Amino acid sequence: MNIKIRNTLTEIISVVIAIIWMYSKLIAAANMSIASITQALVQGIGISILAAIFFAIVIAIVSEIITESKEKNVVDERDNIIEFYALRVSSVIFGISLVIILALLGWFNLHINFGIIAITFSVFLASICSTFLKIYLYK
Repeated sequence: MNIKIRNTLTEIISVVIAIIWMYSKLIAAANMSIASITQALVQGIGISILAAIFFAIVIAIVSEIITESKEKNVVDERDNIIEFYALRVSSVIFGISLVIILALLGWFNLHINFGIIAITFSVFLASICSTFLKIYLYK
């Protein structure tokens, strides 16, 4: 497996783990205080970062054992263009999500608890979409 695709799969796995963990903590968000919601969201972001580091190490070790060789991470102009496209898609998705959430907060009386949760999940959604774009473009 290509090292670029392995890295993007690691990102997807870590984001999915964080989303599942945060969802389990935020089931009763309507009855929670803003402080407890933000604590759960920050913990979920930390779990995402730790899971990304852990799975990157594990997948690299397993891949090296299976292939019996160490791959070099070569970055060329094509990789930079793919990263740039993925970053643009991520920014567009997050920007549109943020505008929609702010409109829902302002005009449709969305509760602030759900607004904070929605903003955090829109970051994760943008990350997942950009990694799927990277996988598609690397193939």
